[in-house]
Amino acid sequence: MKHLPLRLLSYFLLALSTTLISCYTATESIPRIKVDQEVYQPTIEELVIDNNFVHKGCHTWLEGKAFVSIEDELSPMLRPEGNAPATNTGFKDKTFFYKGYREENIYGNKAVVYLLFTCDNYTYSYYTGKSINEIKDSNYRPLIPSLIDMDDVAMARSLFVGKKLYILTNHWYNKQGEVIQGRHLVAVDVTAVEPGNSVLPLAIHFTDDRGTEALVYITTKSSTHTQMLSFDRLFAYKNPRNSHSEISDEVWEAITESRLLKGMNKIECRLSIGLPAEVSKIPTYNGLKEQWLYNNGAYLFFSDGVLEEFRY
Repeated sequence: MKHLPLRLLSYFLLALSTTLISCYTATESIPRIKVDQEVYQPTIEELVIDNNFVHKGCHTWLEGKAFVSIEDELSPMLRPEGNAPATNTGFKDKTFFYKGYREENIYGNKAVVYLLFTCDNYTYSYYTGKSINEIKDSNYRPLIPSLIDMDDVAMARSLFVGKKLYILTNHWYNKQGEVIQGRHLVAVDVTAVEPGNSVLPLAIHFTDDRGTEALVYITTKSSTHTQMLSFDRLFAYKNPRNSHSEISDEVWEAITESRLLKGMNKIECRLSIGLPAEVSKIPTYNGLKEQWLYNNGAYLFFSDGVLEEFRY
């Protein structure tokens, strides 16, 4: 065999090495199966939502199913029918009842479904854009932001009203819907559940152990299905204090009020104001310090794991 020219030999070796590297990389990219991988166990807070707020397609709705409007204006997704008034205001707190559906064949295409609702004896329709078979196959349920499903409200009332829970957020609202500074990791008694807003359909009303009345808004799904504010992210059935008996009462009270005290450790600071956006190590004459930075401009300095200085 004749020897290959040096340039061709170089190209050949380069191509061969690239192929080998590609094969190696592809092999390494295959995820390794962990035989002993721990199976995730949902919390009781997740289960109470997943087991009681079951997604049901609109093909299963019964006539008379109730929805309440949380907006004064009629949702643009609802179309007045027949002699319904032309005005599109005055709907806040009014109840819409599901009346059934009709199918319409548009321009010779598939028959699509219109969901029908009544309010004050007038009829309003919702265009799904889907056939009845598509609705059944996909378990389709329409999202009409201004309407809150009263079955969900009734279920939440039966589950939570009169119960003692432990709230995990200090982001509370007053009865006027204004944000107020609350406490977290404290006991609250649920007093009512009302329709929420277009994003978070339930409003959980409660009174804390100091007599403060407030509410929070939640979704009807657990955090395993959504990144929104879910029940399991906002409430706990067990007292968080029981898991931190090593923390003094003085420090724990500061934690519940989202306050910082010099001398707190990292766990206590995290419980008080949450995880930082950035952590950095800073060498000093007195040793290595740690800085926590937050998106709101707050910062914490730790020396030997103890809070030494902060701005919050």
